[in-house]
Amino acid sequence: MAILKGSFYEAVPVFEAEAAEPRAFRGLRARPPERPEPVLEHSVALRQRLDALAHHYYADSRAWRRIADTNPEALFAEDLLFDPEPPPGAPDANGRERLGEIILIPRRREVS
Repeated sequence: MAILKGSFYEAVPVFEAEAAEPRAFRGLRARPPERPEPVLEHSVALRQRLDALAHHYYADSRAWRRIADTNPEALFAEDLLFDPEPPPGAPDANGRERLGEIILIPRRREVS
């Protein structure tokens, strides 16, 4: 199984089935959930995206997962910025932006 250098899954251990399990397949074990400690509160503004916030705070747009991991109450990452249920009578069926709501921003990397 090829995992690219720098991939989010690079450090995840590989799952190897035992010989007694002929139907098992080779893959990755579940990645343990990370719970970074929040250090900032960010108020959601119009037309913001998680990758843009990661670029703003970390200078790396691929670090959006750290923001999502710090806010586990959202089932999907985009739910941090958008309400999945539009307000009654709203013409937009895709939901609305969560303007002014607070999301937590963690450190760039955990300090050991």
